[in-house]
Amino acid sequence: MDAEVFRALADSSRRTLLDSLFERDGQTLGELEAALPGMTRFGVMKHLRVLEAAGLVTSRKVGRERHHYLNPVPIRRIHDRWLDRYRIRAADLLDDLRATLEGEPMTTTDLAEHAAEAPPAHVFATFIRATPEAIWRALTESEFTLQYYYRSTVVSDWQPGSAFHYDIDGESVLEGTILEAEPPRRLVTTFHATWDEGVAADAPSRLTWEIEDAGPGVCKLTVVHDGFIRRDETYGQVGGGWPFILAGLKTLIETGTPLMGGATDAEANVHG
Repeated sequence: MDAEVFRALADSSRRTLLDSLFERDGQTLGELEAALPGMTRFGVMKHLRVLEAAGLVTSRKVGRERHHYLNPVPIRRIHDRWLDRYRIRAADLLDDLRATLEGEPMTTTDLAEHAAEAPPAHVFATFIRATPEAIWRALTESEFTLQYYYRSTVVSDWQPGSAFHYDIDGESVLEGTILEAEPPRRLVTTFHATWDEGVAADAPSRLTWEIEDAGPGVCKLTVVHDGFIRRDETYGQVGGGWPFILAGLKTLIETGTPLMGGATDAEANVHG
C-alpha cells in the first residue's frame, strides 16, 4: 500500500487535487476541475481514481452529487513508520520554521472563509488485514479501545435505541445512542462529545462505521462523521483525531501491539 501512496503523490496534478481538498473538503468533480484548469474532466477523474485506489481520497454520494474527501490515514501510517516519537518533535519544529520563512500558514479562519456549500463531514478509510468479526470486536469492546481509542473504555449493549458512552479514567468523554447495528458490517450512532465545554455545547452529530470485504483476508473500514448542523467546535476538533484512531486500530489488529506504545503519546493532542 505504501508504494501506491508514493506513486499517487509523485504526480503534481494529484498533489494539486489533494491541496484543493485540504483547503476545502467535500468537493464535487466539477469543483475539483477548477483546480486543474488545463485538464479535461476525464483527466481529473483519472487522477481521482488513482488517489482513491491509494486510499488518499474517499468519495460519498450526497443527493445527486458525489463529494470527495481527503483521507490522511495512509499518510499518517507512513508518518508513524518513518518518524518515531523522538524525531516527531524535531520534525515539527523544522516544518514550523520552514512555514514561517516561506510565508504565513493558512489559519483556521482562512479555511473557514474558503468553506464550500458541501455538507460538513469527515470521511476516512483504511484497509485492514482481518476478518469483519475481529474489526467489529475492536470497535465495540473495551479490551481493544483501551489500546487505540485514547485509553478509553466503552459501555453499551450495542442494540438499536440503546445508549453508549466512552470513559477515560472514569470520566465520560463521549456519549450517544445506537441508531443502527448490523454486526459485523455496519454501526451507526449519534455522537455527542463531552471532553470539554466547547464540544459539549454542540448538538449531537452522526457517526457511521462500515466494514466491507476488500479481498482475501482484507477488509475496508470506513468512518463517516456527518450530521453536523454547521462547522462547529466538534467538527473542528475531531478531524485530526480520526486518522490517529484508525491508524491505531489497524496497527493493533494486524500486529497485536498498540501504535507507538499506546495512545499516551498523543493524549496532549487528543482530538486535534
